[in-house]
Amino acid sequence: MSAPRHLWSGDWELESSARRDELAAGRTSPQAAPAEPERVVADPRPRTPTLRDRLRAAVTRLKGLPRPNRRQIRVASIAAALALVAAGAAVAVSSALTGSSTPAPAVANQPEAWLGIDVTNSPYGGVMVTNVVPGSPAYWAGMEAGDVITKINGQQVATPSDLRNVIAGMHPGQHVVVRFQGSGTTYNAQIPLRNRPAGSP
Repeated sequence: MSAPRHLWSGDWELESSARRDELAAGRTSPQAAPAEPERVVADPRPRTPTLRDRLRAAVTRLKGLPRPNRRQIRVASIAAALALVAAGAAVAVSSALTGSSTPAPAVANQPEAWLGIDVTNSPYGGVMVTNVVPGSPAYWAGMEAGDVITKINGQQVATPSDLRNVIAGMHPGQHVVVRFQGSGTTYNAQIPLRNRPAGSP
């Protein structure tokens, strides 16, 4: 068994020059193995863009668009204002020509007039009464389910909205003249309207 080799033992000049020649020739010692290149494994799943990626893409697209100057903004706002004025004028002219008879909406704090009936379209013309609330103005006027209302305040009634429009333009305490047919007889009744009770139809 030989003694361990120390740094100062042997011919270090000869050994160091031999090592220098090996390095210059590109040879390495048997102990040093060449390093393997690092392998990169690609993820087989496609990467879903995150919200941040989408925002960055949108900002990039917006940066590429030309910015409108102040004159273009001013012209666009004037054109929009003129379009609104023209639309308002068209509505005013059309309502003046057709003589719109839509009643004004009731004021919120004003009590709503109530007749106390439910109606539907009638196959015989006018509107058919489907329900009369007991104790209502229509009940005291003698109306019953199955009666057909043909006129109210002298205006022809063709649909339930015609009847509702006339009553919506009136106040509790005012009277309506209702022409209705029931049991083969035509009636003309002057009915005083009342406040609509809470929860009534």
